Order: sequence, then structure tokens, then C-alpha cells
Amino acid sequence: MHGVTTTTCSLAALCAVHGCGQMEILMSWLQHLVDGRVDMSETVDGRIASIVSQHVRILNFLALTEKTMQQIAFVEFVGCTMVICLVEYYIISEWDPKELTIALTYVAFLLSIMFNVFMLCYIGEIVAEHCGKVGEMSYMIEWYRLIGNKKLCCVLIIAMSNSSIKLTAGNMFDLSIDTFSEVFKTSMAFLNVLRATT
Repeated sequence: MHGVTTTTCSLAALCAVHGCGQMEILMSWLQHLVDGRVDMSETVDGRIASIVSQHVRILNFLALTEKTMQQIAFVEFVGCTMVICLVEYYIISEWDPKELTIALTYVAFLLSIMFNVFMLCYIGEIVAEHCGKVGEMSYMIEWYRLIGNKKLCCVLIIAMSNSSIKLTAGNMFDLSIDTFSEVFKTSMAFLNVLRATT
């Protein structure tokens, strides 16, 4: 079970970091769209084609990552939420000041499970943040210096960045820091239900 969890988080982190690195390269290309650079195409049309092609490849990669990870993330998300709830209940029900090692064991286990959920949510937050940065960078370049209809390519990139890819858990929950706080609140609500029924 721990091997699957570790592999899941590692794979999600690897894909997210690769996608974010590609977006950083894309933002560097966007900075040099108007004036060009030695290692870029000599024409504005060539630079625009490279930027749009790279942006589409990044979005396709992130969509494939999201599709691959959504079921695994959903199982991890729901399972960890239930385990967090049960461990909190065990901490409360078996709390004995004389047996501090049992309580510390449960607390360590609770923190490790919460860290697992936090990592998945943080990875999703980073991907969503970088997708938004590409749109901001498209707007911040000196697009008004482009000649004729070449300005419209920036509108396309901004529009594609606004509908950014978000990593989800089972297509139900966005993986973000807000979702992590909701998981914590949900586990507390389940804990209260357990306390009320026992």
C-alpha cells in the first residue's frame, strides 16, 4: 500500500514538474516574441508558430497527466480522508496520559497521511498556477509592437491559458490548497459524527 502511495505521489510530482518546466521555457519564449533571440526563428511568424505549438503540446501533456492520475488521486483522496477521520477518532477514544507512546504513534500516522494529501493538492496547485502565469506573460509582452494581425495570436494564448488544466481527483475535486483545507474540515465533520454515534 505504501509503495503504491509513494509511486503515485512520485509520478504526479514528476509529471507536474516536467509540465511546469516546459511552461517556464514557454514563458521565456514569450518574452522574446517581439524582438527574437539567437536560438529562435528569425521571423515573427516562425516564433509565433513555435510558441503556439509548444503551448498545445504542454496542454496535451497536462491533460494526459490529469487523465492518468485522476482515478489514482481519487482513491488516495477518499481513502486518506477516511483514514484521517478514523485516526483522529482513535486518538480521542484511546487518549491516556499514561500511554503517551500510543498517542504519539497515532499523531505521527495522522501527520503522514495528511502530508500525503497535502502533496497531491500542492502538486495540483503548482500546475494551475503555472498555467495562469502563461496567460499573464502573454498579456505582459509588448504585443502592441507586433504588426497587423499577428497581435491576435496573443489573444489565443491568453484564452487557452484562462481555461487552464487543473489536476483533479476523479473529476470531482480540484487538487488545490483549498481542497486540502476542505479535506481537513470534512475529516473533522466525520469525527464529530463518529463521536456522536458512539
